[in-house]
Amino acid sequence: MSAAAEDIQIDTAMCEISGLHDSPNGRWIAVDVNCEAGSHTLLLEASTGQIQLAEPEPWSDSFFLNWAPDGDSFLLRVDPIGDDVILLVNARNGRFEQMDTPSFTYDVAFSPDGKRVLYAVSRGLGFGSEVWLMDRNGRNREQIISDPAHVIAYPRWSPTGDAIAYIRMADSNVPFTVGELALADGNGRGERVVALADAGHGYQPVWSPDGRQVAFVVRENAGESAADVAAFYLESNVYLADAASGGVRAVTRFEGALTDGPAWSPNGAWMAFSTDVGGVADVWLVEVASGEMQQVTQNASAFCPVWIAGGKR
Repeated sequence: MSAAAEDIQIDTAMCEISGLHDSPNGRWIAVDVNCEAGSHTLLLEASTGQIQLAEPEPWSDSFFLNWAPDGDSFLLRVDPIGDDVILLVNARNGRFEQMDTPSFTYDVAFSPDGKRVLYAVSRGLGFGSEVWLMDRNGRNREQIISDPAHVIAYPRWSPTGDAIAYIRMADSNVPFTVGELALADGNGRGERVVALADAGHGYQPVWSPDGRQVAFVVRENAGESAADVAAFYLESNVYLADAASGGVRAVTRFEGALTDGPAWSPNGAWMAFSTDVGGVADVWLVEVASGEMQQVTQNASAFCPVWIAGGKR
């Protein structure tokens, strides 16, 4: 990481990797990097290992949002200082276009067919949030959620496009709070709150490849006030919600550990995740049907697993 970072002129002295996002075609991995001076997105080409900055000039800070369905372009929120700009960037050539989203847009996602766009807006603490749908060209805008008391985090379409999952959290100044996993239909209607979920740490709901289940992170020590203000105290496990019935079950049952980062295998039979149950973060696998677990790394400080195989997801 350090040599590559020198090549792309990022001072890594006060930086840490906070997330990995594999592209739908398996060609790229977007890397979230949080530094003392700002947040950046790096782009790793899986076949060559080459790393480059994802944000195009003249922007110097970014948050990765989502991959487009084609797998060769991605959405970035750049220079987030109130008047956020959302870019669609081509990973192959660096060309970009600005998305037709309003000021204070903090999240954007394409529908699986790429024809529609889901975006979330908030004017700041105490204003709640709104979620909108529009066509790819910015037409036919429709507000599907208006919630003055909550922030809607990570709204994500199912792979089939007939449902949306998101994390709903209280609009407060508590940095690490307990929220809720909510499901709705593909147009954002018929909201169902199905379970409590961790909120504030950036854990997204993750759809299974067949769109039938959603993996999410649950904070197990919800009553521990220290965990509201310091991530160090968080204890969590990975759970699954059935999209049809709303039934919920635990996938992992570690005690006193931070367990997160669920990532489905391409066939949906396995899930990778990380846990620090041994005192150091390591990557594990669990067979979803049987619950059988396998530890992949040993004392490796490994986290944020993704699945990449043969250029395909």
